[in-house]
Amino acid sequence: MTLTTENAAAAGRGGCRTAGEATAPQDVPGWAAEPGPPYRGLVSIEWPAPSGGSVYACLLGRGVKVADAVTGKAITTCSDITIHADAGALVTADLTLFADKDGEPLLDGNPVLGGDGIRTGAFPFVVAEMRVRGKA
Repeated sequence: MTLTTENAAAAGRGGCRTAGEATAPQDVPGWAAEPGPPYRGLVSIEWPAPSGGSVYACLLGRGVKVADAVTGKAITTCSDITIHADAGALVTADLTLFADKDGEPLLDGNPVLGGDGIRTGAFPFVVAEMRVRGKA
């Protein structure tokens, strides 16, 4: 049996369709684009090898490398990464970066001082790749 929207609903499951039955979202009655953040680009994230020698080895946040996935250039002003990995959506990351005087992200360079100290902001990016470095 091919799982379609109609028989999936009858079976109490989600609305899966085969490729031949696909309908573009904008053609579905009542569909509207969800408002979302204006993504600032694509990033790749490289985690250091897990720490420890047991089966309980953990990934550490120290030593993570973030780069522009298009140019390969390192993003050196990142102080925090929040990954969003919803099963049915894009993997995205909110990167806390230095910001310029207009509030735009600085991907490299020196911090800009404002009235309250260093200017930073959380900026949304699409994650193009994540990998873990091998042990040295």
